[in-house]
Amino acid sequence: MADELENKIESEITEASEKVEEAVKEEAAVAEKVEQKAAKAAEATKDATAAAATAAVAAASADATKQAAKEAEAAAKAAKKAEEQAAKEAAKRQAALEKEQAKARAAQEKAAAKAEKKRQKREAQQALIDACPPQYRPVSTSKYFWLAFLSFIPVIGVIATLILCVAGRNRNVKNFEKAILAYYIIALILCLIAIIVVGVCLPADTREDFLNSLNKIISSVSFS
Repeated sequence: MADELENKIESEITEASEKVEEAVKEEAAVAEKVEQKAAKAAEATKDATAAAATAAVAAASADATKQAAKEAEAAAKAAKKAEEQAAKEAAKRQAALEKEQAKARAAQEKAAAKAEKKRQKREAQQALIDACPPQYRPVSTSKYFWLAFLSFIPVIGVIATLILCVAGRNRNVKNFEKAILAYYIIALILCLIAIIVVGVCLPADTREDFLNSLNKIISSVSFS
């Protein structure tokens, strides 16, 4: 009886131990499953994080690409505008240069036409001079100057004027010397009138003073 009871107790203890072992194994299996699920959840979370990071990188890359496209478009517009401005400036400079060249050509042509006109005028005048007989040919300004200088020399000028009035070959020179001779005659007549007035109208003392003053003046300007 006691042996049966011991065997029964041992069998119950053995069954209880087996049940406990099975329960422990089941708990271990559940824990392992939970760990596997946690690992899978962690991997899923990791994959989700990586996907989110990839998406964020892709979004940032898309924004950067869009921004770069905008900047490139703005740069292209600026370059086009600068090119158009440069083209306008070049066209403006070219127009100004062409205008200056046209103005210079017009001035050159005008100067050439003026010079040609002067040359033709000189040639026409020279042709008229050559066509004139020697006694009627024009006299230059310098020749008139020296003739006047010679004519106004005291004594010698009067003699030269009389000779050129009579024996001059050129009619223009003769007419010029005749004009000088007319001045001499007018001056002589005025001197005679002054002498008569001084000799007749002035008192003796005043006449003497006047003649002395006149003599002094003539002596001061005399070439002797």
